[in-house]
Amino acid sequence: MKPFKLMFMVLAGTFIYLSAVSQNVVLNILTRNSGQVNMGGNLFLEVSVCNTDPTYSVPGYRIIPQISVPTAIVSIPGTGHILPPGWSIISNEDGVIILSNGIDVIAPNGCRTILILLRGKAPGGPSTISGQLSFSNGPGLAPGAPTAGDLPADNFSTTTCNVTM
Repeated sequence: MKPFKLMFMVLAGTFIYLSAVSQNVVLNILTRNSGQVNMGGNLFLEVSVCNTDPTYSVPGYRIIPQISVPTAIVSIPGTGHILPPGWSIISNEDGVIILSNGIDVIAPNGCRTILILLRGKAPGGPSTISGQLSFSNGPGLAPGAPTAGDLPADNFSTTTCNVTM
């Protein structure tokens, strides 16, 4: 009987430990319309932020995605973006837009999709658009520690865009 109890306690402890340290948040970016836009036209950049943990939610003011675009060929206008409820734009300057999950709590295995409007400025490309995920412990850009069990390799994503006449 003792080996059964011991095995049960070891397994229970292992599962608790793994779920406590397994929270990972993933960033993925993708240009719609295969990244093709006409000069003066609009294109949406799809930003996906997903909580891969099956147990714990990502609290508000914890996620800060930063997206950088090639300013020689596209710009990020001040309006026209589609954000999930609770999300906000912290900064939009010089081809870099920084977002926050604000009061939005991302449920276990939940994802949020953000659409960032890009405007074709000059012919060129394909050029790289990059996204980076960082963490905060409160409102604004104050840095914070990553979620427990975060995998840094999936905190970066790239895509391309091409502007034609």
